[in-house]
Order: sequence, then C-alpha cells, then structure tokens
Amino acid sequence: MSKILWTALCISLTVPGMVFKLASRATANPVSADVSSQSQFLTEQAPAISESQSSGNAKTSSTELLSTDFSIDPLEQVTSVSQLSDVQPTDWAFQALQSLVERYGCIAGYPDGTFKGNRAATRYELAAALNACLDQVSDKFATKEDLATVKALQEEFKAELAILKGRVDGLEARTATLEAQQFSTTTKLQGLVVFAGQYGDQVGTKGVDSRATAIGRVRLYFNTSFKGDDLLSIGFETGNGGNDFFSDFGLATTNPAPFNKPTPEIINLGGIVYVGSGPDVSLLLLSYTFKPTKNLAITVGPVLRPSDYIDNNSYSSDETSDFSTSFLIKNRLILTSAIDGPGGAGAVFDWNIGGGPFTLRGLYMAAAATTFAGNPDIDGDGTPDPINGGLFGDPYQATAELEYAKSFGKDDKNNVAVRLQYTRASTFNLHQNVLGINTEATFGKFGIFGRYGISINPKFGDADLFGNNNNIQTWMAGVALKDLLIPSSSLSFAVGQPFIAPGSQPTETNFEAFYRFPINDNITVTPAVMVITNPFNSDTNTVIQGLVRATFSF
Repeated sequence: MSKILWTALCISLTVPGMVFKLASRATANPVSADVSSQSQFLTEQAPAISESQSSGNAKTSSTELLSTDFSIDPLEQVTSVSQLSDVQPTDWAFQALQSLVERYGCIAGYPDGTFKGNRAATRYELAAALNACLDQVSDKFATKEDLATVKALQEEFKAELAILKGRVDGLEARTATLEAQQFSTTTKLQGLVVFAGQYGDQVGTKGVDSRATAIGRVRLYFNTSFKGDDLLSIGFETGNGGNDFFSDFGLATTNPAPFNKPTPEIINLGGIVYVGSGPDVSLLLLSYTFKPTKNLAITVGPVLRPSDYIDNNSYSSDETSDFSTSFLIKNRLILTSAIDGPGGAGAVFDWNIGGGPFTLRGLYMAAAATTFAGNPDIDGDGTPDPINGGLFGDPYQATAELEYAKSFGKDDKNNVAVRLQYTRASTFNLHQNVLGINTEATFGKFGIFGRYGISINPKFGDADLFGNNNNIQTWMAGVALKDLLIPSSSLSFAVGQPFIAPGSQPTETNFEAFYRFPINDNITVTPAVMVITNPFNSDTNTVIQGLVRATFSF
C-alpha cells in the first residue's frame, strides 16, 4: 500500500527531483507556506528543475515556474488514462498513471481534459490528491462492514489463531536455532555406508580355510557450491579393514598366470570392491568442478579416481547398489588399479556436445606426487626398476570416452548407450594402449549390458610383455530385470573373464548374481552369490562366495 501512495505523490508533482524536495520541505516546516516562500523555494531549485524532462520532452523554464498560478483548479475524476490529453504512452510515468487511474481510481484531471504533469503542486493540492487516493483505496479494499466481519471471524476463531501463532513462533525459534547451529550455509553432507556379511569356500581339495567375515565401509562427502553451478567435493573413507575369501585365497599370487610375479597388481581379478577399507581414515576425494559453458563441466583436484568419471553403466557401475565383484562393475584395463586404487592428481572434462546424445569425456591422472622410494623389481631381473613419479610420471593414465545415449519408446522408458574408450597408461613401467567398449540397452523392465577391453602389445620398459601375440583382453556381459516382486528392486546376473593373455590357459571366469530390494528410500539389502572358476588363471579349486550387503545412504 505504501508503494501505491508514494507513486500517487510522485505523479501529483512535476519531476522526481521536485517530489523529494517538496516533501522534505513540508516535513521540516508544517506551517502553510505563502506564495513568496514558494517563489523563493522555486528560485533556489530553478537550475535543477530546468534540467528536468517533461512528458512531451519539452523543458520547463524557471521563469515559467515562478509565474505559475498556484490556485487550486477544480478537478474531475477520470476512469481511463486516455481521457488525459497531455499524457502519452511514451511518457516516463505513463504506466504508473494508468495503474492509479484504472485500478485504483484515485487520479483526477482538469476540466480541459489535461493532467498538467509538468505543473508544480502546492501543498494543498498534494493533500487533496493524497486524500482522494486514500478514500478510493479504503472504499475499494475495506469497508466498515468488511472490518466488522473480519473482527467477528477473529473472535470466532480466537483459539485456533492462538494455536497457529504458537506454531509459527515455534517454527521461527527452531529456524533461528538451526541457522545458529548449522554446519554450513553452503555445504551438504552425504554419506554412504556398507555392511556386508560374507562366507567363502572352495570346491575340491581344501587349501585356504573357509570362514565367514564381516566387512564394513564408510564414505562421507562434503559437497559445497559457491555459485550454484560449481561443486567443491571432499570425501573421506574408513572401515573395519575386513577382507573376503577370494582375496585371501590369492594372497600368494598378486597377478594372474602367465604374469604371476609378486609385483604391483595389474588388474583386480574379482575380489569384493569394498574390502580393505580402514581402520584409518583416508582422503578419498578432493576436487573442484565448474562449468565454463552450459554443456561443459571441468573437474580438477589433487585426489581423483577415474572410475568416478569414466566407464559408467546403468547396471554395473556402483558396488554399493550393483555387483560386488570388482571387474564386473568397471573395465579394469581401461581403469588401471594403480591409479583407481589410491587415486591421483589431475583433471577431467565432460562435454555434452550441443546438448544432444553425444558426450565426450577425457581425463588425465597421476598417482604418485613424488618419485617412488624402494622401487619394485618389476621385470624380475634382480634390480629395482626406476619409477619417476610426479604429476607427469609413472604411474599415470590418460583416457578418452565418446558416449552415444538415446531414449526411445513410450515415455522414453527404453534407452540405448554405447561408449567407445581409449586409455594410455604407464603403471610401474608397464606401458599399455587399451581400447574398450561399454554398452547397455533397456526395454521396459528388462536390460542387457556388457564391456570389452583389449590392451594392444603391452610392454615392460621396451620389452614385449608376452612376446608374440602380445595382447591382454577382458570382457563381461549381463542381464537385469527391474521391479521384480518389489518396486525399485533389481535381479541381475553377469559373467566375464577378467584377464585373457597368451599362454593363460585355463582362463579365470567369474559369475555373480544378486537381488537388490529397498527397505525404504535410504536402505537397501542385497543378497548375492559369486562363483570363480580357475582362479588367477590356474587349475585350482573353484571359489564360491555368498554375500549379504546392506547399504545406507543419507
């Protein structure tokens, strides 16, 4: 209401600068001003007024203002701004006048059909205009009968209003407490907790004792946005250090035959992903993401993991909700264990080309900030091999991924996605060029998915890793059925071979099936069965693991 009245006051006078000075003068001296004092005031203000633009873009001189007749002419109420002949749509105050006339009816014109917008107003005219506007507004919005009705309603609902007031006061108090005690106005905490009970055994001659284990892992993320389209992420991880049977079963051999030397691990062959966390707290993620353009996101940071950005799949990417077997959820040739395990420093870009179905991603990460001390004897010649380390040294990987993803069918419930990949990596003097493909398709509740990767002619230093026919391959494929028995549930099965190399017969084959079902929006339970034949590409006992996983997210 105060805005309307102030607008009415402004329109009643000559120019915006004049309005303020007249109002200030009236406040300072409430006694009615005579014509001489008004003339003196106008003389003082003449330079400023002479610069003012009228509604017709003509200037009003100080002489004309001093000769103005300040007597009050009879005013007549108008119902449309078009009735005022000297008011044009191009005038700076046209919209304000139109609103005051046609919505509130509190502007009057002169008998000759003019508004005289450039004419200075006396305090008497100002009072008359204000009074007319107040009368119109009060009549339009609140009559005495309306006020009486409101008062009666207040009395009738007095008790309810008191309860409502108490609730509002309580909410205000709680809001004030939250504002005073909140962790941060810009930071959100996200948590992901995994509890798992696991039992493993061998089929055949007994080697490693079978036993049950408990595995726990906690990840906490602090996500902060400063501009709305950027994100600073800090992640921490800990756990109980629990292990699974398969990982213990292969402790004596860290890599598969024929490359079965006690050297840094080349590829995870099928252990459970979330084992070995804790009990110490480690820095999992430290990154900053920003968007220089609408469809381009860039991430930089000293602690990044390739698996967070590359080789994603709707059915096999997240060990807390999908498969638990490491190589079934990521292509471990495209994402090397030496980088994806400890994390590394580097940068990532994600470019959705033109906002269409194609997306190009790229990353570079190096895992060691300094040169390695006590380098391992990777080639087995009895002497340590040099590992340079540093941001541009071994171990590192550079990866590019081109994705095509498209939805189709009724309500876009079906989709298809194909991701072509290339990785150049050096990990402990093992140099690889890897080509990969990651694909998936959804048809209603049914989905199929798979991955394939090939490391072409990998080398240790300058020497071929396996001699002739020197390639390493990996593959997996699976099917899934959504919403089986329980909404948001998933029944999935996958099979694959993590490490196919020359001379590696027989080849390890991994199977896993799971059924994930929600307890509520924040808790899911997943029983799973894993079978590994010819573990580590050796003719040894088949390993069977049973698992029940509970995932808590907040």
